[in-house]
Amino acid sequence: MSIQHAHFSLREARTVSELESLFRLRYQGYLQSSCAALVHQSGHGLEFDSYDWHAYHLGLFQEGQYGGQPIGYMRLVQETPSRMAPLTSRLAAKFPALLPPPPRADAPLPMMASCPQKEYMLELYHSRRARGQKIIEGSRFVFSPEVRAAGYARFVFEGALASIFYRYGYDYAMLACHPRHAPFYVRYGFRQLLDGRENDYQGLSASILGISFDEIASGRAARIETAGKQMKAKGALFLLADNAPAFAAQASV
Repeated sequence: MSIQHAHFSLREARTVSELESLFRLRYQGYLQSSCAALVHQSGHGLEFDSYDWHAYHLGLFQEGQYGGQPIGYMRLVQETPSRMAPLTSRLAAKFPALLPPPPRADAPLPMMASCPQKEYMLELYHSRRARGQKIIEGSRFVFSPEVRAAGYARFVFEGALASIFYRYGYDYAMLACHPRHAPFYVRYGFRQLLDGRENDYQGLSASILGISFDEIASGRAARIETAGKQMKAKGALFLLADNAPAFAAQASV
């Protein structure tokens, strides 16, 4: 199926310029949200943290004649540098004053650097690692302020979840979110590991949730699988101008 008209794509940043635009979107989106406390403000309009070299940086791009304009972002963080690390280093070289220290050895994922119940989270993490499971954390899920109510969250999140299990080959995914957002993820099969009403996350309430491949909700599993196969084959998911997912159209053919 070819897409000849205006569309959006969920994919990794491909160039330093695209990655910079995603980092600027992330920075501004967080500053203008209730999560502003998680951002270290700078005069450069973006920031880096220690885990950016360990991440896959996904953007929701509005594709046009002159390239993609990002309107959404989510990163997927693993324990070791990702294959996008060289691209992150090329971007960071433009802003040497913003270079962060490397991740702490006792915080293999971002949530463990902020969660007061770090020992409990580390125990869960290492118990799964001991079983040979590969673990990843989804974080920094943000949209441009002007499109936050446009209904793109499900498309981006399903694409990220599909990427985790089908493209990148992970066994278990974790994330931290505001307690009022937890039901959205629970509908996909996520289980609550820490109740956000009792978890102070750098001054914010944050629920910690996790999901394994075999826990994806049965009513959503087929859709995630279809998206995952397209992400693996094409490296992107497409959303048409009328908000119809292109992968759904393909699956019905």
